[in-house]
Amino acid sequence: MDLLDPTGSAAPPWWGPAVRDAELHSVLDWPVMRTLASTRRGPVLVGALRDGDKVAGLVTLRLRRLPALGLAVADVESMIIGAFSGIALAGGLPGTLHPSGGPAPSLFAAAVRTLEASLRQRYGKRLQAVMYRHIYRRELPHLLHGVSVVRAGAPALLLRNTFPDYDSYLRTLRKSRRVDQQRLVRNIDADPSLTVAFGPAADAGLDATTLHRLCADTARRNHTHRWPPMRVWPRSLFETVLQQPDVLALRYTGPDGLVAATLTFDHPVAPILGPWGALPLGGPRRSGLWFDHLARLIRWGIEQQRPLIVGGKGAQGPKEALGFTPEPQWTVLRRLTP
Repeated sequence: MDLLDPTGSAAPPWWGPAVRDAELHSVLDWPVMRTLASTRRGPVLVGALRDGDKVAGLVTLRLRRLPALGLAVADVESMIIGAFSGIALAGGLPGTLHPSGGPAPSLFAAAVRTLEASLRQRYGKRLQAVMYRHIYRRELPHLLHGVSVVRAGAPALLLRNTFPDYDSYLRTLRKSRRVDQQRLVRNIDADPSLTVAFGPAADAGLDATTLHRLCADTARRNHTHRWPPMRVWPRSLFETVLQQPDVLALRYTGPDGLVAATLTFDHPVAPILGPWGALPLGGPRRSGLWFDHLARLIRWGIEQQRPLIVGGKGAQGPKEALGFTPEPQWTVLRRLTP
């Protein structure tokens, strides 16, 4: 395993091809990793898991301290996709989620062993533990040997696309929800004061500062719990992600500018719904845009024959009403043994 510091450094020539050849999401491209490293507290490291000359997967982690436990830890997580682990193996999905089963469980176990051996070699006793976030049921047993502490987290919300067309999907919803979804889209399409557009984010003309402010204000309005803490991307991350391939933008524009927008990270198997932002209700913002944007993205995913749509972790009840199902996840803290 190669452990690298992406801060300010040029991408290794093999990094981009590794992301594409392993069918990973494009948010693992080097510019995104470099931006994350410059904005997160604690050093950010990225790693390449090698099987001979072939890159079998990528790892992202952050070094931090847990004051309550007095531990220095390697916090292994995606840092940008809240439903994914920081260990991304060929196929781009944890085996629990992949429709075809994904990589063999033995590959995940080998990745954990290799990562921990690399951390021990590099940091020795300065690093006491590894925290693995967003672990699914098939991967969980491989983290339970040795000294481990396990905590259940919020489930990821998934829509498995088994539908021949969008109308077939709609028929699986409760009648009231189905009628509401159809009426919302019809009314918004007929609203002359609102323009809806969907396509590559790099061609959308979105301003990163405006989108950051819109998403941050929306998160503050909707965040009502002390835990987990509110997480909002920094402006620089929006700026970087908006230029990445396979990132799509759905935007609602009124006479005075942007009313609402969201990003989607496209992928041949599992596109991921990204950050959402909208003006407060009233004025140019009409009600129902949140449900409308999900209707449009679900329809797009079905028509593009994407087997899975990853809906993140928020708004569990409303997303379940739209056919998303919760998939349990856990966080595992493992003592890093000598």
